[in-house]
Amino acid sequence: MQLSLRGRSVLVLDKAQFGSGSTGQAAGLGGQLRSNPSETRLLMEGIKVVREMERKLNQKIFTKTGSLHVAATEDRALELRDFVKSGKAIGFEIELVDREFAKSRLPCMQTDDLIEFCYCATDGHFAPSELLSGYMRIARDAGATLLSDTLVEDILIEGGRVKGIQTADETFFAPVVVNAAGPWSYLVAELTQTPMATATLGHYYLVTEPISDVQIASTDAAIRDRANRIYSRPEMGGLLVGSYEQEPVEYSMEALPEDFQMSEIRIQRDNLNVALLIEAASQRFPFINERTPMSVTTGIMTFTPDGHALCGQVHDVEGLYHCTGFNGRGVFQSTSVGLLMANLICQERTGYQMGHLDADRFSDEPWLGDRESIRTRCRNRYANHYLIASKG
Repeated sequence: MQLSLRGRSVLVLDKAQFGSGSTGQAAGLGGQLRSNPSETRLLMEGIKVVREMERKLNQKIFTKTGSLHVAATEDRALELRDFVKSGKAIGFEIELVDREFAKSRLPCMQTDDLIEFCYCATDGHFAPSELLSGYMRIARDAGATLLSDTLVEDILIEGGRVKGIQTADETFFAPVVVNAAGPWSYLVAELTQTPMATATLGHYYLVTEPISDVQIASTDAAIRDRANRIYSRPEMGGLLVGSYEQEPVEYSMEALPEDFQMSEIRIQRDNLNVALLIEAASQRFPFINERTPMSVTTGIMTFTPDGHALCGQVHDVEGLYHCTGFNGRGVFQSTSVGLLMANLICQERTGYQMGHLDADRFSDEPWLGDRESIRTRCRNRYANHYLIASKG
């Protein structure tokens, strides 16, 4: 979308239907505060992007609910105080709040064990399908061509630079190719002999059906309870709760059928990871148990060894860019990463210090050529996703 709005000729290809990959299974949370101040500023800019999209399209995409972070131990409480301090330092709207305020923003939450709370008033959540359709409509109106059911079979390189891509039926010539294939990105990278430090990991969230004696409003706050490894937000009268478990399921995308659809993944209620999710959810929301009427959604996330995306040009191949590895935050980050990538491709100044997203930052690591070493590091990052946040 951003490239089209800048007058660039844009062709977008998808191996299946647009949104049929990770986007279609995403929870859509929009939490802006990150440990890196530049990334927080960029995510704040992403909210502005979506508000402008809503104005253009006359369509609601983002629901502002605010979000709570909670702590039950002193080390977690210190983490929240650091959140607030770092957020205020860059003008982000965040405050320490008391138990009464937190309970008013999320009445169904158990708070007896909690000792500290902070609140981000401008956070909320997206409807992923509406966000995607908005991107597509605006991009098409600006001249972009979008082709679904079109598999890229090769990336054409000559003299160390990109020349275009090859599908089964046609060759498309272009000076820039952006690999934004989500879980399949590492396979696309292999077409150019440029190894990628990502792994594809299963993720689960549940959505409770409305319960007569548990009132959950669409305006109730989202929450991150990092000690219990969960996040949640309201969803159609119920509660959506997801978890980052200790031992994630891993997928090899090359082993899946050619017509694989992520929406067709089925999960049994007696699955171990589903049981662990329900158990974790019950610690903060006691009305949730194995008998609670609910649906369970599973999808595939793309993780990196350090929890940061891969965004930018591949230095060994001029004109080849990666935009992938969003560690479960791709829907929200897309709102601002579109700006970042458009700036990089158009060789404009970004105004943000985003070296931690550099697409080649692992290029000197001896383990980069070993898929098992990459997978191990990414699994560990997923398992430790809600560790005490690092400072800086």
